[in-house]
Amino acid sequence: MTGTDVETITVVDDRTVAYATYGDPDGAPLVFHHGCPGSSRLGALLGEPARKRGVRVIAPSRPGYGRSDPDPDGTPATWAADCEALVKALGLESVAVAGFSGGGPYALAAADRLSERVTAVGVVGAPVPGSGEGPFGRLVDFPRLLGVAFRVGTFVARVRGDGFVVDQLTDESVDDGVARVVGGDFRAGLASGPSGAVRESRSLAGDWTLPSPDVDGPVRVWHGSADENVPIGPVRTAYEDRAGVAFHGVDADHLASLLSVRDDVVRLAG
Repeated sequence: MTGTDVETITVVDDRTVAYATYGDPDGAPLVFHHGCPGSSRLGALLGEPARKRGVRVIAPSRPGYGRSDPDPDGTPATWAADCEALVKALGLESVAVAGFSGGGPYALAAADRLSERVTAVGVVGAPVPGSGEGPFGRLVDFPRLLGVAFRVGTFVARVRGDGFVVDQLTDESVDDGVARVVGGDFRAGLASGPSGAVRESRSLAGDWTLPSPDVDGPVRVWHGSADENVPIGPVRTAYEDRAGVAFHGVDADHLASLLSVRDDVVRLAG
């Protein structure tokens, strides 16, 4: 599940955006968006199916996560501009885009901005407006306390190990390799502090509009029927009447949904 070393590019305001690549380095590109919190390390979950299918997974860390500089005024729209800069820096004429959990809205925003280059879009276990406050409840109204909660979570994860992080995302057993990726992703995402996680958690719990990318290729949504992190009901309602979107219910919970559709996500690239 290992990928290349983390690399960086410079975007607007001289900020650094970090990314890692997995799978086939010469394959069809797929830009994969991690959850909240998270980092480029989560892309390793797609590494093996991507290698087998000849797909290059490009997994950036959004602002404030991992080695990417914070952006206090960041929104899905500003991230879309950062993602466009990444795609252009890598010389990608066409690309598929995907996102997991809190990364889903950011993947959709990026696909909307890059619609002329995007060949397919997919999101897994992603929230929609009105899908709830998330695991922190009303704590999102108090950014300093929310930051403390993330710091406490980081400490507990160090003490209890990868299993603690996995348990927040699934009730199902996962193999040691997956656990290492998920735990490492969480720790890397918060290694420089909780600024990105606080900003995104508050944003997704507030008023926002679900991006609707107009692309020539397919737009697919996978969501677990047993997902307790992001309940399926509001998500199904948000997409059921949306033209051009294929909604797929998955018999699994939050993380298990991503693990069960990894091949389908990779297939978006070709």
